Amino acid sequence: MTKLHLGCGERYLKGYINIDFPRSHHSVQSRDIADLHTNILDLTYPRESIEEIRLHHVFEHFRRPIACALVAGWNSWLCNGGTLHIEVPDLKRMSLNILNPFSSIKAISRAERHLFGSHEADWAAHYGGYDTRMLLFLLGSLGFKKDTLSRNSWSGTHNIEVRAKKVRSFTKEESNAIVRKILGNYLVDDSNTEKNLLSVWMQQYNDQISVTYSDK
Repeated sequence: MTKLHLGCGERYLKGYINIDFPRSHHSVQSRDIADLHTNILDLTYPRESIEEIRLHHVFEHFRRPIACALVAGWNSWLCNGGTLHIEVPDLKRMSLNILNPFSSIKAISRAERHLFGSHEADWAAHYGGYDTRMLLFLLGSLGFKKDTLSRNSWSGTHNIEVRAKKVRSFTKEESNAIVRKILGNYLVDDSNTEKNLLSVWMQQYNDQISVTYSDK
């Protein structure tokens, strides 16, 4: 079955379809190794046709409603027992670097970049921040069970890497109800303004899930 490596950058994985923007969308990438050039948000695959979906330092680039829609859509692509493999910056560990009164300006700046993005291109900003609990909550809510969890570090940056197995399928309507609850956690109160905000988030989610989710 097919394996996908989304947002591959310059890292080519054998046995996967390596997918990324064309080189024209990159300002510092020195070579183009992708098998397929496209926007990840435009992708869809037949239901239960994918064995593994893999992303390294890509998932944090999506706004919360979009991230929810992608995970729900990827669930529809993956076969039962298929793997979702995600690596993201470790929000909690990098925040400790920033909050440490003994951290140098260099260390704080590096941590801020790792959490918020490198900003050299229009896509090079981070919209999501995840610690272990938040990432596993999101994946678990949308039909995945943790297989392995590890942490790694490189040049003063810290990351979380999760491999999760698909253990449950959802209809689009079921996913919608789950995501409404997930996004509802980000509301600060029950005011009409906040309720309207949730409606906007759900519209963003629905716009994306209509592309990503596969019925057949």
